[in-house]
Amino acid sequence: MEIRIERVDSHEVNGDPSDVVTTYIVRENGKEFQITCRSCRDRRTLGITGKEGSLYIETEDNTVRRQTVALGGGCGLLIDEEPVEGLSPLALRGVLMADQGKNTKEVTITGGGSDGTSNRPLVLIDGATGGLKECF
Repeated sequence: MEIRIERVDSHEVNGDPSDVVTTYIVRENGKEFQITCRSCRDRRTLGITGKEGSLYIETEDNTVRRQTVALGGGCGLLIDEEPVEGLSPLALRGVLMADQGKNTKEVTITGGGSDGTSNRPLVLIDGATGGLKECF
């Protein structure tokens, strides 16, 4: 198993350095995803480019899901969520790791982790062994 995460774009929203959108290409198991990470002050939000909603990890079944929220009738909320086939929780953690390192260009994750084994994956940040093992 190998996951490759490459930073392809980063820009400030409305010229505000505390509100940044960064785009990553994630390649995993023959599939490719374009993931956006919006970082503003004290939070990060992940999404798939061109699709509404936010990505999150469902801990009960260890899957990545995309959730959309809209106003419904009677001031209620309509919440819709769907699994994202082919994108692992390990890949999302890798995107967050890449986003924490403002100068990180590429993260590569090999082995362990996503198949339920106790082996820790090998994490390379720009080709060097990563030191943020607590993320995995």
